[in-house]
Amino acid sequence: MEKTKKNTAISISKTIKNETISYINKMNGQGVSNLHDLFISEVEKSLISVVLTHLGGNVTKTASYLGINRGTLIKRIKDYGIII
Repeated sequence: MEKTKKNTAISISKTIKNETISYINKMNGQGVSNLHDLFISEVEKSLISVVLTHLGGNVTKTASYLGINRGTLIKRIKDYGIII
């Protein structure tokens, strides 16, 4: 892995860790039964939205950029209610 990619991955990982800790602390001891699903869906929704915007709403380029099938991307755009 290139140094830049490795540093970026560490930065993203650190950000996710810090946000997870912050979220858990804000829960004030209240349990959440679907934390994994919640985080995965929120991260995926944000990632798709940001990349779509960055690429001017081009679904084909966005799917390629994300490394997922175009049909899968379209389904997730609909599922998350992302406006192009």
